[in-house]
Formats: sequence, C-alpha cells, structure tokens
Amino acid sequence: MEWLRTSLCQLAGQFRRRSVTVADPFETLRLQTRLGRLAVEIQRIETAPRIYARAHRLMAAEAAYDDLLDEACRLAGVPETVHLARGEDKRWLEEQELASRGWSW
Repeated sequence: MEWLRTSLCQLAGQFRRRSVTVADPFETLRLQTRLGRLAVEIQRIETAPRIYARAHRLMAAEAAYDDLLDEACRLAGVPETVHLARGEDKRWLEEQELASRGWSW
C-alpha cells in the first residue's frame, strides 16, 4: 500500500511542476488592438486609388502584421507544428488558430 501512496505523491508532484502560464489579459488586448489597426491599414493601402510607394507600404504593413501574428500565437499557446514560409497560407492558418482560441480583432 505504501508503494501506491508513493506513486500518487510522485504523480501529484509532476502535475504541480507543470504550471500553465496564463497570458496577461492587458498584453492580449494590446496585441489584438495592434492587429486590428494593422488590418485596417493594410485594407486602406490595398483599396486606395493613388498612394505613394504603395508596394513598399503594403510589404511593410504585412511584415508588421505577420510579426504580431507570430507574437500572438506564442502568447495564445499555438503550437508551431507547421513551419511555413511567410505569406498568405501561414497568415490564414495563424488567424484561424487564434480565432479558434477566442481571439478577435
């Protein structure tokens, strides 16, 4: 019977060591706000009839958006199982993963 008690204590110790990190809600809100602003900026650049250095601005805004998505995925605990190059496919997958975890922007 003592071996069972020892096994249960060891198992309980393992669960205590595995702490779940809870993201700071203000950090989450800050990221969601920044993602929303960048999404609006990208939409504005894409739909503006005349804008100076459009391609450069669009590339810069999309790169910033991708960086924020990566940061948001780390914060939300999205596993990095798919290693895709930056682009529409990776962006779409990350947005879907975040949305499935309750993120919105």
